[in-house]
Amino acid sequence: MAIRPEITPSDLPTKIVRSADGTIVRMKVVQSDSDTLELDLLAAFRSNVRSIRADQRKRDRAAKISA
Repeated sequence: MAIRPEITPSDLPTKIVRSADGTIVRMKVVQSDSDTLELDLLAAFRSNVRSIRADQRKRDRAAKISA
């Protein structure tokens, strides 16, 4: 079995864009013709999950403080 390289979210380039409502959004860029496409997608997914969970924790803490 061949060993596949480990792709981390920091290995993927990040693109910063402004959405239609004016908020700034950071996105991981994945090349569709990459040899490691599945690993790139997994790394981008992990990055998204990590940032969403951090936002949820921040909101939960703010709700506990205000309650």
